[in-house]
Amino acid sequence: MKKLALILVLAACGSGGNASRDALIAAWKTGGLAPSAFTAVKDSPVGKDCQAGTVNSIDVMVCSYATADEAKTAQDLGLKWVGDTTGISRAKGSLLIVAADRKKSDPKGDTINKLVKLAP
Repeated sequence: MKKLALILVLAACGSGGNASRDALIAAWKTGGLAPSAFTAVKDSPVGKDCQAGTVNSIDVMVCSYATADEAKTAQDLGLKWVGDTTGISRAKGSLLIVAADRKKSDPKGDTINKLVKLAP
């Protein structure tokens, strides 16, 4: 019984970044947003464990870090990815959510605001 409990704990810890990212994407869907599939980002300027996709035509990258402090430290790097367009780079726990409205599809910022507010 103890071995089974240890295996379950290790399995849960091993999928931390993906589980958190999956929970985030599920929260967006539940909140009425339409995220695309997210795929790994090679050579990300923000971090090593990043995936990108779109949410309601907004370019979004979600990066997973070992700690909340690391995610918060990476916020400025996220703003560099956003560039001169409307966007946000916000740490939520050990995740960094970076969004850029490159297609100018969110003029009032409602979707970008919802991306952060719906984050668990």
